[in-house]
This record gives sequence, C-alpha cells and structure tokens, in this order.
Amino acid sequence: MTEYMVKQLKEEVIPKMEKISGKKLDEEKLKEILRNSAKAEDLIGKIFDTPKNVPSPIDAYFAGVYYIGPINIGFRGTSEAVEYYGELYKEILERVDKGLGPVTPEGELKDEQFRLVVEGPPNWTSFREFWKLFYDYGAVIVASSYTKVGGMYEMGFRHDPDRPLESLSEYCMTCYTNLNLPQRIDLLEKYITDYHADGFLVNSIKSCNSFSAGQLLMMRRLEEKLEIPVGFIESDLVDPRYFSYANIKNRLESFFQMLEQRKIILAQ
Repeated sequence: MTEYMVKQLKEEVIPKMEKISGKKLDEEKLKEILRNSAKAEDLIGKIFDTPKNVPSPIDAYFAGVYYIGPINIGFRGTSEAVEYYGELYKEILERVDKGLGPVTPEGELKDEQFRLVVEGPPNWTSFREFWKLFYDYGAVIVASSYTKVGGMYEMGFRHDPDRPLESLSEYCMTCYTNLNLPQRIDLLEKYITDYHADGFLVNSIKSCNSFSAGQLLMMRRLEEKLEIPVGFIESDLVDPRYFSYANIKNRLESFFQMLEQRKIILAQ
C-alpha cells in the first residue's frame, strides 16, 4: 500500500502540483517540515496521554478539538506549532501535578464522576450546550476517535524526514477514518482499557459517513467484549435540525444512571 501511494505521489500528485504552482518540489524544505511535524507529534502524543491520570487534566473530546486545530489546519510542520504544543504540554503537566480537572466553558470541572471514551465527531451547531450536558454530570471524555482523524500520534506514528514520501503515505493510512472496522474496534478497546473508562458512547453524525458507518457494530462488539455500559446518541455536524436537546439529554441521563449503578455494584 505504501509503494502504491508513493507511486501516485511521484507520478501524479507532485507533477500536477508543480505544473499548477509553477514551482518544483523542494525536497530539503519538505524534510524540514517533516522534522517539525515529528516534534509537534511527539508533544501532542504526550498531551493525549495525560488523561490516563485521575482526575484527567483535560477533556480529550470537547477541548481536544481545539488542541488538534493547529496541527490539522495550517500550522503542521511549522516552528510555531512546535512552540504551541510545548507550551500546552507544560500547562497540562501543571494541572496534573496539582490534581486539577479539565477547564470548560462552565468553569473548571472539580469533581470527576465518569470517565468516557467517545466515538464520532461532536455537534458544532450547539457545541457549548452539548458540552454542558456532560459537565453537569461530571463526565470527562478521556479519549475520543474524532481527535485522531488527523493522525494517531499517541499510538506511535511520526513523520520521518529520511523517508519523506513513504512517511506521507503511511500517515494517510494511519488516520482514524482510514482504518477498517476491526482496527477501529481494537483501538477503542485499547482506549477504554488504558484510560480506565467507565463507559463508551457513540455520537452518530448523519452527515459524516466516514464515521457513522459501522458504529452500531463497534458499540455492540465493545459491549460484549469488555462488559461495560454503552450509549448511543444522534446529532449532526452542521444541520441544527438534528440536534434535539431534550432527546439527547434523556438518553445521556439514562446512560449516566447505568454508569452510576455499575459503580455501586462494583463497589459492593
């Protein structure tokens, strides 16, 4: 697969981009960009590893979408991205040392009640309302699939300046939505186990087929294998008509009640 993609880059992508832009590919510049990419990837991998702490210092879903912004949208491979993630990591480590929970639009979450792994994108049209539903129940998302849509850095992937085209190809194959269903299930199982999650939740997004396909299968497989509570809600990335506050609130309330009952049983 890597050879196939490298061939595409060499024979199709690069020649066409050189023709359109009027510039030849600068391999040394590309290597420098990949060096900076790898440095930023080291840091963001460490950042998304910190929710293994109890309490989690960050929310890896709602806040996580802000953290992946610079590396996904315009700053990948720049020294500014490396600097940003370095400062962010230092701030998060301070929160770990002080035993602090995530910062949210409603304020700092001081009493972590539930630790969740979430599959699927968030709802953008009512983002703050959506986040508050979790905050009100003391629920923290310790790992999410959506923040891996641009790369699986905490799983070990790094761009390699010594193998630039091969590295770019391998990167594409390790982004979350390019994984097959068994690979996704294995990854989510690892998150649930390694991050000590109390439950697994699917937010099924109607307008994003690269996520929504197979989610029910994934949910059932994880429920059977790990014997943990699972939940399923539906909303949309961009269409506000698909965000039903009352419906989502009712489903989440039932889900959190399930989690609470399980905690009581396990404590007995």
